[in-house]
Amino acid sequence: MHTYRKRTINVLHSLLLVFFIILVFAYVQFKRQIPILNIGLSYQVEDVLILLLSFLSMAKVVYELYKVEHHHEYERRMKKK
Repeated sequence: MHTYRKRTINVLHSLLLVFFIILVFAYVQFKRQIPILNIGLSYQVEDVLILLLSFLSMAKVVYELYKVEHHHEYERRMKKK
């Protein structure tokens, strides 16, 4: 595997971990009924919004990981060189 792909995979795994930590923290704060950012919205709206955004971000990172790890055209080009 090329160095660029290894580095990209490591960065994407790190992002997945960060978004998971945010998701867990938002869930804990939602159960404790405390807003995370305290931007003037009710705690339910704020925490559910952060839960939703972090979940969608995790889904996007998983999709990008799939694309990077299964990029067959890139593998064919590297074998030709």
